[in-house]
Amino acid sequence: MSEIKPSRLPSGRHNLPREFIVTSQRDRLLDSMAQACAEKRYAEVSVADIVSRARVSRSTFYEIFPDKEACFLAAYDAILGRFVSELIEACNDPELTWPEMIELGIEASMRFLAAEPAFARMCIVDMFSAGPAALERYLSAVRMIASFVDSGRSMMPGREDVPESIASMVVGGAAVVIRAEIVDERTELLPEVGPDLLYAILVPYLEQDDALERSARYAERLGFATVS
Repeated sequence: MSEIKPSRLPSGRHNLPREFIVTSQRDRLLDSMAQACAEKRYAEVSVADIVSRARVSRSTFYEIFPDKEACFLAAYDAILGRFVSELIEACNDPELTWPEMIELGIEASMRFLAAEPAFARMCIVDMFSAGPAALERYLSAVRMIASFVDSGRSMMPGREDVPESIASMVVGGAAVVIRAEIVDERTELLPEVGPDLLYAILVPYLEQDDALERSARYAERLGFATVS
């Protein structure tokens, strides 16, 4: 979701249906929540911060969301839905091998997060302080991605004995790397860590030399430094 430059709806009577107005205001509030979290920690964001950025009234906010947490969760769900759609589109080719799907999935993920720095911070950093519902959403997303990675056990020859827990470990480790880049305000550079992430994810399921070679080709294709 690219940064929205919200403007007020024209004052006075207009012909826009109520559903359109609510949707427009809701979208602005979701974007405003992400922008506010990018400037402050979630705990420091107030409803006043959100409505002022979205240019809607406090009463309108409470017509749409019961509280700040509900707005945060709605924004999280919206961006996660788009993120998953990007991943599906990137890997939606039955001719792709498992390593190719992982590479394209990483590339799509890093480009998406780099293009959405406010939402990336909200979904990968601020969700830890946004309550148990936000944390469960995050863990659910990690489990979904880990399940995709774990398919390498059945799709790659001779890897049936790789422990099922490995996928969760490598995905969790990748999340730590991504989170560190975001906290260090290097979100726009996330695509550059893609080759290293590819190697880390592939190496339990491929021979090490093959994983290194694929990571090096990926880095070369994108013009980045190769994996050491």
